[in-house]
Amino acid sequence: MNDLVAPAFASAGIPVTEEPQGLSRSDGKRPDGLTTIPWQAGGALIWDVTVVCPLAESYVHTAAQDAGAVAEPAAARKTAKYAALESRYLFQPLRWNHSAQLTV
Repeated sequence: MNDLVAPAFASAGIPVTEEPQGLSRSDGKRPDGLTTIPWQAGGALIWDVTVVCPLAESYVHTAAQDAGAVAEPAAARKTAKYAALESRYLFQPLRWNHSAQLTV
């Protein structure tokens, strides 16, 4: 998914860095991308892609009730993981639901 997001920014003339160094969370993982120019309130935008499959056994019951019911909690968990970076950056989770399309 990140191979689609970063080129989309580039085609809009927005330079980005994929998997930027120095933005590690406490577990050592990095966001998928970072704009190299300020995005909002002087902070750069960082994003991380989450892919969920509503057909996974653990999600089928929830997904049957609402199409976005699986992606939303996954995005909320991702946002919580990057909360420490939100004082300097604007974080945007990108959710990909196998039965739907990319959502922000």
